[in-house]
Amino acid sequence: STKRAAEAWERQQKEALHGGGFVPPSRSKKPVSEVAAAFLEARSGQVAPHTLRTDRDNLAALPAKFAAHPIGSVSEADVLALLTDLLEKGRAHSTVSRLRTTLSALWSWAVRQRLTPVNPIRGVRMPSGAVQAHEGAPLTAALLATVLDAQRGRSPHGALITEFLSLAGLRWSELRALRVGDLQEVPFPAVRVLRAASDGYAEKAPKTARGRRTVPLVTRAHQIARTWAAGKTPTDYLATSATGLQLRGTYFRRAVAWTTTAPDHTIHDLRHFC
Repeated sequence: STKRAAEAWERQQKEALHGGGFVPPSRSKKPVSEVAAAFLEARSGQVAPHTLRTDRDNLAALPAKFAAHPIGSVSEADVLALLTDLLEKGRAHSTVSRLRTTLSALWSWAVRQRLTPVNPIRGVRMPSGAVQAHEGAPLTAALLATVLDAQRGRSPHGALITEFLSLAGLRWSELRALRVGDLQEVPFPAVRVLRAASDGYAEKAPKTARGRRTVPLVTRAHQIARTWAAGKTPTDYLATSATGLQLRGTYFRRAVAWTTTAPDHTIHDLRHFC
C-alpha cells in the first residue's frame, strides 16, 4: 500500500530467491481448502488412522471464509482471530488447541511443497485466559465412591471396569488392548502395557514414546484383574464386556449410564484421578 512497504517486500523476495526459499506468488494463490485436500491425501499412510480422521474433521470444520484464503496470504493475525472466534463461540479449549496442531501440520507440509514461504501458525499461541473450567467438581475419592455405587446398581461388571481404571490409571485404549498374558504376578503384581486400541481402530503402539511400560497394581486392582483372567488363555483380552467381547466405549457408557452416574466427567478423568 506504500512505496516503503513495497520496497521492503521486494527485498524479502530477493533474499528468499538468493537463499533458495523463494515461492512464486502463483503457487501461493491456491486456497487453503485446495491445499488441505492435497495435504490429507499425502498424509494417508504417514500417520495413525485416528490422527488422520481428526485432521480431516478439523479441516472440514474450518469457516468457509478462512478456507477460501490463498494459502500464502494467511497471517498470524488471521490465525489468532480464527482461534479466538472459535473459543468465543463455545468450542472447547482442547478442541481448538487440536485444530491449531492440525493447521500447523498443514502449513509445515505446504512449506515443504513450496506452496508458501512460512508457517504462520508457529508464531501464534492459544489465546490466553481462554481455558474453560471443568464443568464438574474434581473427581475425589468420595465422589468416585458415589459413582461406583450408582454404577453397581446399573451394571456390576461395568462398575468393575470403572474401578480398575481409577486404580491403574490406564488410558481406555490401553485397557481395551490388554491381554491376559500382560498380567504379571512377580516380582510384583502389574500389567505390561504394550499396545493400544482406540474404539474403531486397529491396534498400535501406545500413545507416547514412554507408553510401553509396566504398571504396578494395588491389591484391589490386582484382585479385579485376576477375576477377569480366570479361565482365559494368555492371548484373550483381559478386560471384556459382560458378554466376553472386546470393550467398546459406547456400550460401556450405556451399560453404566455414564452420563447419569458420572455427569460432567469423562472416562479419562479416571486416569487423572489415579
